[in-house]
Amino acid sequence: MRKIALALVALSTLAAASGALAQAKPAGKFIHPADTNKDQKIDKAEWVKYGQPAADFAKADANKDGGVDGPEFVNFAHPELAKPKS
Repeated sequence: MRKIALALVALSTLAAASGALAQAKPAGKFIHPADTNKDQKIDKAEWVKYGQPAADFAKADANKDGGVDGPEFVNFAHPELAKPKS
């Protein structure tokens, strides 16, 4: 009985520690030299200033919110990695 209690304490301690580690990780940031205002999105002006074709901006801005964020940039730059739409 004592071994079971110790095992449960050890498991709960391990679970708490792993939860704390997961919370301690900083959120991912979109860092790209074209994002000159550091808002983690590339707007059309930044895109063109960086030397990319203006027509490609509309293709990259998949959700049409006026900015290309990290996932949109990856999907545009590497379409082979994009998840298939269901």
